[in-house]
Amino acid sequence: MRLKSALATILCSSVLFGATAVSAAQTELKLWAWDDNFNIPAAKMAAERFQAKHPDVTISVESMAQNDLTQRLNTALAAKNYRTLPDVVLIEDYRVQNFLTGYPDFLKDIGSQIDLTKFVDHKVAASSDASGKHYGVPFDAGVVATYLRIDLFEKAGYTLEDFQDITWDQFIEMGKKVKETTGTALLGYDPDDMHLIQAMMQSAGVWYTNADATKVTIAGNAALKEALLVLKKMHDAGLIVNYSGWTPMLATFQQDQVAAVVQGCWLTPSLASNEAQSGKWRIVPLPKLNNVPNATHYSNLGGSQWFANALSDKSDLAVQFIKETFATDEDLINQLVPKITLVTTLKDTSKITNNNVENPFFGGQKIYTLFADWNTKIPSVNYGPHTRAIASIISEGLQRVIAGEDIDTVLQDCQSNAEMQVGLM
Repeated sequence: MRLKSALATILCSSVLFGATAVSAAQTELKLWAWDDNFNIPAAKMAAERFQAKHPDVTISVESMAQNDLTQRLNTALAAKNYRTLPDVVLIEDYRVQNFLTGYPDFLKDIGSQIDLTKFVDHKVAASSDASGKHYGVPFDAGVVATYLRIDLFEKAGYTLEDFQDITWDQFIEMGKKVKETTGTALLGYDPDDMHLIQAMMQSAGVWYTNADATKVTIAGNAALKEALLVLKKMHDAGLIVNYSGWTPMLATFQQDQVAAVVQGCWLTPSLASNEAQSGKWRIVPLPKLNNVPNATHYSNLGGSQWFANALSDKSDLAVQFIKETFATDEDLINQLVPKITLVTTLKDTSKITNNNVENPFFGGQKIYTLFADWNTKIPSVNYGPHTRAIASIISEGLQRVIAGEDIDTVLQDCQSNAEMQVGLM
């Protein structure tokens, strides 16, 4: 009788869910995310705003490294230890399909509850399954930018206007002139990180696998082939500074070792942290592949989305939290632009007024306006569940190409290795 009485009381008095019945045990949500300087502050701000409207709800935000988060999810799901799982979780775009295919009951289908047409198409595609069901609410964009040390390029005789609608071959020629004039290399590169290769591929709307991620498409992949050749051309011309890992990567541009950086827009705070370089940097779009059909100047690297755990008895509350915050609260998104340098994934950014602020570090450019515009033009691809495994194989292939081996032979070998490793033919 006590249970019935308590339930009746909640049904009558709950401010949380209107007509939705929720038990007292459903008033605490557990949220997992990573990055104490980016995602965690965003989650805590969203939690505060939600709790202000729903004082009976407590939201616990737990921070951990992204790899640890992924491992904990996989371990709990494999053991069916569902009670240890979070109710709300942030997942990187490249990893989403692994969970959708490996644990199809884990993430909650939210397509009928949240208007995802407000978000850029390539992000929605990344969190949708083969049947068209939608699971994630896009959060941060990974729109790719070319960050330029404009002072170095100006010494070589170039202006900002010279970087509009250029190809990778043109960019390489510019880099050669900068190296000749200033002694500075063009780009830094980690041989174990395929981010630049992947950015080039997505800019042409292709990936390591076909559109439904059922076949490996390495051999005969024109975009991948040209991307590898671009790296070889830069390497052969002495335009590359090799590094390994995050901290050495930061050193390449913070210590004046390179004239440009091609990365996701989330790198902006790391660039801007060096006040001595203020005013020396500008952003321009990604160079376009030279001879690939449908090549564009727009691509994505990384980014993440919010998901509700369908296995939780608080899954409806989890969806409500995501819906009322990251899916619809434009004021929250607007505040997060300056707070964490968020690049929103909304199509319509007219109400995100903080996007329009001029950035003195980048010479007064409205960088967030540019990012938002480019983000709407990124081709959609299906990352599938095997991106990281195949990227490792391509990394080895790249070293063979740089060493001078026949690229078609290398790509065919990578195709065979990938088919065997991931089980796709």
